[in-house]
Amino acid sequence: MEEQLLPEEKEKVIKQPKKKREQLSVISDTCKNCNSQLNLDQAYCPQCGAKRMYNRLNWSNLTEDFVDRFLNIENNFLKTFFTLFKKPEDVVGGYIDGMRKRYLSAFSYFAISLTITGLYTFVFRKWFLTDDMFRESINAANDVNVDDTVQATKQMMNWIFEYQSILTFFNIPFYALVSKLVFWNYKKYNFIEHVVIYLYVYSHTQIIASIIGIIFIWSSIAQVIISPLLMFLYVGYTAYVLTRLFNLTIEKIILKTLLFGVVFFVLGLVFFGLSGWILYELGVFDTFIEKIKDVQESQKTLKEASKVAIDSLKVDSIKQLTKSVKDTILLLGS
Repeated sequence: MEEQLLPEEKEKVIKQPKKKREQLSVISDTCKNCNSQLNLDQAYCPQCGAKRMYNRLNWSNLTEDFVDRFLNIENNFLKTFFTLFKKPEDVVGGYIDGMRKRYLSAFSYFAISLTITGLYTFVFRKWFLTDDMFRESINAANDVNVDDTVQATKQMMNWIFEYQSILTFFNIPFYALVSKLVFWNYKKYNFIEHVVIYLYVYSHTQIIASIIGIIFIWSSIAQVIISPLLMFLYVGYTAYVLTRLFNLTIEKIILKTLLFGVVFFVLGLVFFGLSGWILYELGVFDTFIEKIKDVQESQKTLKEASKVAIDSLKVDSIKQLTKSVKDTILLLGS
């Protein structure tokens, strides 16, 4: 199919230096994404909505595309992010009601949250997840070896980070199920729509938690303090979103929160027990269990070596004391 430049592009190309002209792409009269026919004056494809690109890919338009998608104040991500603070019912309820263009979809927002969380996790594990961090947070008993406790805790944290995405995919449907049971007398949303609610809630809280984590990533003490507070953030924001979506009073949201906790505990024993068994059968825990066994074995070996050393010191001390007594007696007898 014949390709041609737009009239205004022809004039621009003529005025450009030769090197610049080589960087400009010939404009096709079909969409690069769906192959639909395009008129010369169409900047966007009428079929798929893709933007028509005129220039070859370079640092300038690559940066422009990044800024347009992520940093533009009119961008859907920023609009979604700030609206979820002020009016979460507009984003969540709007998506459920069929509004798809004004804000990011639930799965798009979820994907962005996983990306941001993954970046934070990578940096944190690579440069900040050190033994010293755990030593500051572990108040070990006298009969517990600090180094062994540090290694066991570090292995557990690495395992959680490694399978965080898998755990999330298990958690969101579970939260949606608990929520559906708690709001059984409200017919406003079905189970899938509750999944959408928790996709937004989880994604938003994870983005906030990752931002806070990045700000305080330099301080191990701050990380220890922040971790339990993030649970209150999740519970509080979830209650806030549900209050806005279901138009709940203070009394009702307190009652629903308590009921959520009871149902969560009961179903959690079954759900997470079953999930743990499935993951165990799939071999997900194998590496973690092996590491724990290695730590326990090294701890056992260290204790046995310490016992032998102590016994040896006792024997040596007794021998030395006996020799001293004998030498004293001989000296007195002479």
